[in-house]
Formats: sequence, structure tokens, C-alpha cells
Amino acid sequence: MPRFYRIQTGLFRKYLFSLDHKVIGLQYALTSLVFLLIGFGLAIVFRWQLAYPGRAVPFVGSLCGELNAPGGILLPEFYNQLVGMHGTIMVFLAVVPLSVGAFGNYLVPLQIGAPDMAFPRLNMSSYWLYLAGGLVMVASFFVPQGAANSGWTSYPPLADFVTMGQTFSWSFSRYLRGAPASTHSPRSNKAPSSASSPSNSSGTCSIRGAIVSSVARSFSS
Repeated sequence: MPRFYRIQTGLFRKYLFSLDHKVIGLQYALTSLVFLLIGFGLAIVFRWQLAYPGRAVPFVGSLCGELNAPGGILLPEFYNQLVGMHGTIMVFLAVVPLSVGAFGNYLVPLQIGAPDMAFPRLNMSSYWLYLAGGLVMVASFFVPQGAANSGWTSYPPLADFVTMGQTFSWSFSRYLRGAPASTHSPRSNKAPSSASSPSNSSGTCSIRGAIVSSVARSFSS
């Protein structure tokens, strides 16, 4: 293992853009816990609506805006957004990064006696793409028509009623994080075919691989 993987000085290089697998594992852990808290907050809001339908959500109902919750009462469209974003955040931004990104990065090299991950720069780039994808997904609440409202799988019949947050922010965020988007066309009633799934997955991996490779080359120069 080249020594420059270990020799890292300065605040940004040591703690933010570190190549150390332990630091990257901690970055994954802290970031995924923040997204876990966001997903938990969304669940609290829409479960209040289930428990007390037609009543204003206390504290946060007024923060949702009149277009989403007039008088603090959630509209059905905004309820679908909360449910869809809750599932997406919990699966792709919290549980999987915490189990694989955090524990995998921190513990696996120690368990096998390796000094670091095989490709430290790609490992670091993977975390920052994950963070960028998560921020894009959360920001979809602020785009016109709101966030994704078709569930975390984006299956019909809800997928026929897509918003700008569904078609751009949600889908682009999943491509950044390497998670294949649904193969269902928003205006088609046909279920996704099994033949189209491998090509979609390989296309996602190639897009993310190209981004990671370009970032890695910039840091190696």
C-alpha cells in the first residue's frame, strides 16, 4: 500500500476528503444517521395523519406550506410524497449506507488485516456521490409539484402521476447513488419486463462508474 494513502495532513484532507477507511466509515455512519432522523420525522408526520385524519399536524403542520397542508392538514398528494420519500430515504440513504458503507468500511479491513480498502480514492468518491444524491433527493421537496409521490419503488398505478421531483430529483439522485431506477414508463400501463432490468442496472453502474473514475483521476493528479 503506497504511503501517501496514510500520510494526510490538514483539516480538509484528514477529516473531509480522507482516504482512511475508518474516517470514511464514520462519515457514512454520521450521514446515514442524519438521513435516518429525516426519514423518521417524515414517518411521524404521515402517521399522525393516519391516527387523526382531518386534524392539523401539531408543530410541523404549519411549516409544510399552504400548498401541501392548508391549515396544517395534509393533502392526499403531500401524504403520498411523505410516504414515498420516507421509504426511499430509509432504504437507500439510511439502512443500506449504514450497514454496508459504515460498518463495511470500518470493520472489514480490520477483520482481514488489510491496511485500507483496495481503492481508497474510489471509496472516498463513493461517499461524496452518496451525499450529493441524498441532498438532491431531499431538495426535491422544494421543486414545483413537490417530491416523488409514487412510493419508493415507483410502481403503477401511482407512477402514472409523476411530479417534477419524481422525474428529475428522485431519479437523478438514485443514479448518483448507483441504485437502479424503476423501468416502468410513467405513461405506460405495462409492467417492467425482466429483459429490461439488466440493461438498466448496467447502465446505472456505468454512469456512476464514469463519475467515480473522473473524480478519482482528479484527486490522483
